[in-house]
Amino acid sequence: MAAAFDRETDSGRLDYQLMIQSPVRLVHSRALLSDIVAWLRRQRYHVVSVDASWLITSHMFRDLGSVLGYTCHDQWHCLSEGLAETIWETLDRSAGFTLVLTGFDVFATRRSDDAQNLLEVVGERAWPAALQGKRVMCLVQSDDPGLELRRLGLWLVPWVDTQRLAGLVRQPPFGIMAEVRR
Repeated sequence: MAAAFDRETDSGRLDYQLMIQSPVRLVHSRALLSDIVAWLRRQRYHVVSVDASWLITSHMFRDLGSVLGYTCHDQWHCLSEGLAETIWETLDRSAGFTLVLTGFDVFATRRSDDAQNLLEVVGERAWPAALQGKRVMCLVQSDDPGLELRRLGLWLVPWVDTQRLAGLVRQPPFGIMAEVRR
């Protein structure tokens, strides 16, 4: 059994552990991702999830524009502005913003440069938010445990440390520790 979760210290917070190395983290297990998302929602994060198994980039623009409430017309600057506006609108009434991309390995394999650009857009939005005490992150689920992504500026894109997070993810009721499933 993992150590008790201390809500008062950042070192025990799941969101802190997720963001300490990068605002973008890779997750293999869909079950663990589900547990993390449930924890984030309980902490009042605004979570936006999208199936990211796109085969072409125009589908990425369409789907992200739809979940963010913007029409991006296959333009990176429009997607960046739409994401920025969505983030700032939600940060005033939530603890943070999380974009969840499932099945991302499909897109990353077929359109690696565009996949990288998307993660850079998210990473670029995380820094100004952090300077104002807000949290912005992206959880990238990959069914390929060998997926490797390039750096995002100064940040690596590390895999979630399953062992470390096992003690931090909780499921209701009564704060029972979640069992990490691989």
